[in-house]
Amino acid sequence: MSMKTKKQATIFVVLVMLVLGSVFMTGCIGNDGTEEVRVEGSSTVLPIAQSAAEEFNDEHDDIRVTVSGGGSGYGISGIIEGTIEIGMASRSIREEEKEKVPNVKEHTVGKDGLAVIVSETLHNEGLTELTQEDVRKIYSGEITNWEEVGGPDEDTYVVERADTSGTYGVFMDFMGLEDTVADSTQQENSDVRRTVAGSDYAIGYVGLGYIQDDAPAVKLDGVEPTFENVADGSYPLFRELYFYTDGEPEGATAEFIDFVMSERGQEIVEEAGFVPVDA
Repeated sequence: MSMKTKKQATIFVVLVMLVLGSVFMTGCIGNDGTEEVRVEGSSTVLPIAQSAAEEFNDEHDDIRVTVSGGGSGYGISGIIEGTIEIGMASRSIREEEKEKVPNVKEHTVGKDGLAVIVSETLHNEGLTELTQEDVRKIYSGEITNWEEVGGPDEDTYVVERADTSGTYGVFMDFMGLEDTVADSTQQENSDVRRTVAGSDYAIGYVGLGYIQDDAPAVKLDGVEPTFENVADGSYPLFRELYFYTDGEPEGATAEFIDFVMSERGQEIVEEAGFVPVDA
């Protein structure tokens, strides 16, 4: 190969690398020529991203945002592995994860309270309030009968999230737990709610946007998990909700994040049952 040919080949490789780098930073190009932004992770953040993506996609012919769940761990690992543009998480990225993606950027898109929910039967029989210590002892196995916390003489049935969930991590840290005696482990917030609702004497925890009448929330240390109480900081069990990107977002990725942080995007956060960043 001549020197001229070698030089041309080197220039071609550099150009290909630059193009690929640009694609990974801004999104990937679909078969129809649209720029795709892949969003994956936390089931808590999922309804925010889904609703935002639906409106965003309606307004953009050249960009397609796709959203899927799986848990905060999957969202962060997707950023580390470079398989997605935005990782959703309901917990902060850990130090050991940061080491694998040193240029990671954190974008707070909303706030959430973790609601402790119980079966409707329990609630109707007077169990409407628990303390943090009550909840910790129920999950650790120190309390195994509802009578010990003012409920009926029935065994506890403990439901938790999978350990890939950011909700799980926040709950465990807040309660000072390393392990639990959970009778049931569920992948999504909605699965926890359905499991608690389907039992007479169960307890679980979900994001604020997943509270429903068939699995009512209890007061925690005398405070209800409401929008107002999370916004003013009086409800003790709350966290921020995040988008993570590998480096400063550009192109379509930046456009979608800007939309979520816009006035309309933050209205979507509230409509999904969560608390806007500036509330």
